[in-house]
Amino acid sequence: MGHPQRFRATYRRLQGTEQLLAFYDVHADCLVGQVRKRKTVGDLLAVFARLRTCYPMTTRLYVVMDNLNTHKHARLRAFMADHNIEPAYTPTYSSWLNAIESHFTPLKRFAINGTDDPSHEYRRWRIARYLTWRNRDKGSHNAPLAKLSRIKLYGH
Repeated sequence: MGHPQRFRATYRRLQGTEQLLAFYDVHADCLVGQVRKRKTVGDLLAVFARLRTCYPMTTRLYVVMDNLNTHKHARLRAFMADHNIEPAYTPTYSSWLNAIESHFTPLKRFAINGTDDPSHEYRRWRIARYLTWRNRDKGSHNAPLAKLSRIKLYGH
């Protein structure tokens, strides 16, 4: 009766990979993200500039990040200092201390696991759809951070 349908192997990423740069507002329980081709200093500066537009400049933002060397780049640190953003770095191998980490498992389960997407665009659409549903379900779709999703869906 034929062979079972098979998914492409994940180790051959012929279309390349993408990075989800995400923010979580712990007070509003709002999770948003932007998919980028890479996680360079320029990419981080772009998403942090958009993050800053969601809140008044007088509101100090505390951003928890891991110790990735890109997160500590001088240009990013200077941007944060100039825009009232305070970085808080998790200790090495302790990213679980970041409150956003627990929200990645449901995102993976509902938007990524068991899929065989024909393109990156389709995967981005499914991630955006999940985040929209999640924030609406939590009642946080009107939170200031939710503006990040409405400004521009994809970051390319």
